[in-house]
Amino acid sequence: MLCCFDIDIMNESIENNNISPDAPFSDPKPEPTPDPAPQPATQEEATTPITPSPSPHNPRPRARRPYPPTWSILLIILGVVIIIGVGAGALLSMQSGRPTGGADSLGVNKLSTFDSPPTLPPDLSVVEENNTPIITVHPERINITGRAFNLVPVTEEKGRWPIPARANDTAVWLYGTVVNYVIGVPYSETTTSLLGGLTGSDHITLTLDNGAALIFGSPQAQRIATDDTGPMAQRQPGLTIVVLGGDQATRLIVKARYLPEESTESEGQKVDGLSIEVLKSGVVEEAGDTRRFVVEYEVNNEGKTPADPTFFDLMLEDGEGQRYPINASVTTQGEHGVLQAPIATGESAQGSAGYLIPRDVEPPITWIFRADPTSTEAARFVLPYQSPPPRPPEPRVELTSAFADGTRDVIVINGVLHNDGASPLTVTREDISLTSSQGASSLQASTPLAPWTVEAGGQMNFEVQFSRPTGVDKVLFGLVGFTFEIEGLP
Repeated sequence: MLCCFDIDIMNESIENNNISPDAPFSDPKPEPTPDPAPQPATQEEATTPITPSPSPHNPRPRARRPYPPTWSILLIILGVVIIIGVGAGALLSMQSGRPTGGADSLGVNKLSTFDSPPTLPPDLSVVEENNTPIITVHPERINITGRAFNLVPVTEEKGRWPIPARANDTAVWLYGTVVNYVIGVPYSETTTSLLGGLTGSDHITLTLDNGAALIFGSPQAQRIATDDTGPMAQRQPGLTIVVLGGDQATRLIVKARYLPEESTESEGQKVDGLSIEVLKSGVVEEAGDTRRFVVEYEVNNEGKTPADPTFFDLMLEDGEGQRYPINASVTTQGEHGVLQAPIATGESAQGSAGYLIPRDVEPPITWIFRADPTSTEAARFVLPYQSPPPRPPEPRVELTSAFADGTRDVIVINGVLHNDGASPLTVTREDISLTSSQGASSLQASTPLAPWTVEAGGQMNFEVQFSRPTGVDKVLFGLVGFTFEIEGLP
């Protein structure tokens, strides 16, 4: 670096002395001049750095900073790359275990096997109310188009999901999943073929320990990443079957929809010395946006003391976890009415429980019975419930303009079609008409092209063109039952 500095200064010195950089450094011959000229510099003098005096035209040269060696620059770059890589790896490791779709992390990435069913902790609960555990029903058996599996409840064990050591007729139920039941079946070619071959018309039956049979339909098989727990979210009623094990990069699952209309009630359950049985249930009256729902039940006192029905806690729960208290007015519409008299030991009594529920309530409907509100034992009955069909479409028409186009000899009508109902509204060419004293005019064009479909709660702008009748000054325009008189035609 020092050599470069000397040469730069030397070149500048030569230029300041009007010496060409290409000229030789020895024995220069001066040109004759009238005045005495200075002696030419010798080679030794020419190579000596000359420091010119500072001037506006000749700034003082500045020394260049020494650059670091190339190997040190490469070492710095390598260190930065390593730091970025370590940070990115840490971020990915933190996110890889997160669930999708709002599901809680279920820890299903790793598997452990068992020869005998694992023992669940005695204080483990599925549902709590006011921090008090409530005894709930558990699934005991699943039947997949004729192939039956006995279910064993399991919980994750240090990030592992236990499965049977041998792929036989045993599957596992992930303890606590009572809205969207999550079932795990051990991997085998037979099981994979069975689940992958399900069609939309197949049904899957899940039998609970209280005898109720839940029916699921419209199964759909799909493959997901092994760490994706989104399909196992407990947001809406359903069934999720997961294939556990195997060496494939993705996991096969089956999602099925709950069919409350095909499910069956249980025979009976016992809580606090009482045997409870649901006799029948259903909607007794439609009331606008609500429905009146009544449960007819029987209580058999098998305990040692009389049972007081005034302490009974009778609740109705929908598929979203919303609970509805007993309604006195609806209860009177039941066959047996309110159960009030004490039930002696060994006797039975029948009563009604009525509820006011939304018309669009989300199934399944579960009836919950407790001997008193403080009891930790509860009987839960999944009741058959048929959701009502959506309300029909309700069309509404408003016209914005109507005029006669003499150039094309047509009548042009513009307007807005509304659908205030709860079902889609379909309009065909037969629903659009224009009549006069001369008879019906033909529809020449429509925008959009008919047929039209207006979704529930939606609206659509339209334009129609009819052939213009001759010799009339007014016409009648008809659309989905609405009639408008258009007069003043030229």
